[in-house]
Amino acid sequence: MMTKCPACGGKIMDIHGPIEWDVKGEQIVVDDADYCLCASCGEIYLEGGMDGIIHRRAVDQYKRDNGLLSGDEVRELRQGLGLSQAKFEKLIGAGPKTVVRWERGSVFQNRTADTLMRVIRDFPEVAAYLMERVDEPHAS
Repeated sequence: MMTKCPACGGKIMDIHGPIEWDVKGEQIVVDDADYCLCASCGEIYLEGGMDGIIHRRAVDQYKRDNGLLSGDEVRELRQGLGLSQAKFEKLIGAGPKTVVRWERGSVFQNRTADTLMRVIRDFPEVAAYLMERVDEPHAS
């Protein structure tokens, strides 16, 4: 554990509380974060993969603030259809490993993909229609 700031030599404090995180140019407040803060210069230090955890929480908050499905909601939709991530990607026309990133919160879907997923969720007949066509060669 760090006790002195590498930037200025000031005392490092352990903080448990809110932190601001940039998501697409917006400052998102993540309420529950663990990080280290220099009492002198204000430099923030993250340890033990906390940057990934904070990023995922910030992306989830961004999604809520912007009316997009959360990673958990995407996972629930996919699992409710009984599809693997790869099969769900084919169903909605997403690229490889896209759904895993949406579900983990490392990236987020655009509004078009979000709308398609909501339509699939809210109108099961659309999901059934797309599932029939996903395995057809040259389906459009």
